[in-house]
Amino acid sequence: MDFKARHLQVKETRQSFFDEGYLDSQYTQIEALTKDGNLDFVVEVITLYFRDSPNVIAALEHEFIGAIKVHKELNKAYTFLEAGNIEGIKAALRDIKKEHSELRAKFETYFQLMRQAGPTELAVNSS
Repeated sequence: MDFKARHLQVKETRQSFFDEGYLDSQYTQIEALTKDGNLDFVVEVITLYFRDSPNVIAALEHEFIGAIKVHKELNKAYTFLEAGNIEGIKAALRDIKKEHSELRAKFETYFQLMRQAGPTELAVNSS
């Protein structure tokens, strides 16, 4: 794959994260903190998220996390909690773990693409 094709693939993958509801303007703000198109900071922040988040997920009875799709599943769990629906809470926790796992896999692939493509200008969120 040539240089331009890789950068296009990175841009399209990034945009798909916004389109699918995995990212919002907070991610764009993290990207804005990078210097000279070097996205190591973004990779480090997201890597730290995935390193620390399993502990947070294990303690969902006490805390909530903010990834968009995961957050939506947490809202479902909260609704079940308010209704006293234990089976609903268990199902929601399974969905939260699934969304977290999918998000992590998507970012791992995205980071691999970014490393292969090398530094470039950041794609603009078109949503």
